[in-house]
Amino acid sequence: MKTPKIPEEDILFEISYQYRSSVQHLEREYLDLRICLRDAEADLRSDSQNQELVSRVDYLKNRLKELESRYPWISTGRPSEIPFWINSTA
Repeated sequence: MKTPKIPEEDILFEISYQYRSSVQHLEREYLDLRICLRDAEADLRSDSQNQELVSRVDYLKNRLKELESRYPWISTGRPSEIPFWINSTA
């Protein structure tokens, strides 16, 4: 069994950059949803009978749960693992 080798630093940076670019939209959406939920819950506290606000809060909570179940790393506060190891073919 061959041991994996660590790629050169420039390759690691490129892999890291590509990965960050691919997940950045998810992180932005998650943050936007959390901000909207915070604001909607604040509005709901002042007007607890408003059904539109109740349904909005429910929608936002469900959307956040969906993102957290599909991408568990998004709510942990830790970055997801980036596979830097490349199997050596030589």
